Amino acid sequence: MAAAAKVIGAVRLGLVDIRVVIEELNTEEMQRDPQILMELNEVLMYNNMPSHNSKFASEKAKPRSMNPVLVAVLPQTQMKYFEVETKTWKPLPYMTQVVEETQSCFCAEYAGNYLYIAARKQSGEFPIYRYDTVNNSWKILPPFSGSNHQINCLCSVNDYIYAISESNQPLQRYSVANNNWQSAANLSFFNTSDGQDMLSTVSAVVLKSKICVIHGYEREEREYRSNDAKWVVKAGVVHFFDPVKNEWEQKASTCHPHFGSSLFVVNSRLCVAGGDISYDDDFGVSYGNWPVEVYDEKNNTWSVVEQKHIPSNKLGAVEIEGRVYFIINKFPIDSGIRIPPEEQYHVSLNEWENLSDVSPEAVLCYLPVKRENLKTENGESQTD
Repeated sequence: MAAAAKVIGAVRLGLVDIRVVIEELNTEEMQRDPQILMELNEVLMYNNMPSHNSKFASEKAKPRSMNPVLVAVLPQTQMKYFEVETKTWKPLPYMTQVVEETQSCFCAEYAGNYLYIAARKQSGEFPIYRYDTVNNSWKILPPFSGSNHQINCLCSVNDYIYAISESNQPLQRYSVANNNWQSAANLSFFNTSDGQDMLSTVSAVVLKSKICVIHGYEREEREYRSNDAKWVVKAGVVHFFDPVKNEWEQKASTCHPHFGSSLFVVNSRLCVAGGDISYDDDFGVSYGNWPVEVYDEKNNTWSVVEQKHIPSNKLGAVEIEGRVYFIINKFPIDSGIRIPPEEQYHVSLNEWENLSDVSPEAVLCYLPVKRENLKTENGESQTD
């Protein structure tokens, strides 16, 4: 029985039906062994409270031979993934399509064994879906109070999924363990606003267990001579949210305006890239080129990163600390290209040109997928 306990303790729950495990362990013979009884207790806890932050969940629920691949999620369309070897997008027939009545997808976040997608239904509802990577199935999370608006960003911290909107809506957090929602504090920015401020477009990322958010910012001002009101583009507004304290803290604004930009982390430093420097909210039209900036947390300052080695391209390519990233559909992708300090020429991006051959409406994310599931409809492996 001691040997059996060791074998059971080595089982990855991501490879088996958890209900079968519970049934097999919940017998009088099995429960005589303290180790097996402990394993049964752990399995029951995981089944009812699948905390993706716990060591047990991260180890036990990890399916074997899972490779993170770049996946494009679109409603009513077969999923695709980007095959790095051939630098092309290929179908992912294994992955079940998003719920049928979905009209649009806005953002994604992978946590634990689940992929969370914020979307819009044809009925006008704004659900958040959860895709189970082990069982290849979708479900809809319970709605939160006032969930009649678009969610633009999803972030995971510990046992919670945070939903962020570009509009002046309170932050919402979903408890993975309790399957319910809670409203968090609203942006402190609006507490001192005189009503002449407007935030539009948003991007968010987690850094050191805090949620970092950047908004495009415009302020209504009056012209000196005509006294006519006019919306003036300002530098991007940055806030950090502390989940423990349920508090927002406004940080230094960026050096330049940023609308529709991407916020991501490189070498533990906050970076903003992509998007535009101005935005016409009435027509949804963006103008101008965008700078790349990095944040100095110690001094609470932003600085512009020169782009000496990036040629003209359609990949949203940027260089940050010797690394080349692509910004596709607001999603940052590490190309793996590294620029040595002594390099004097542009890097070559030609082999990556197919990366942009994806619908602008697609939501991109990295998703662990078993190698055997990366197959064509004819059953041939796409990685061979």
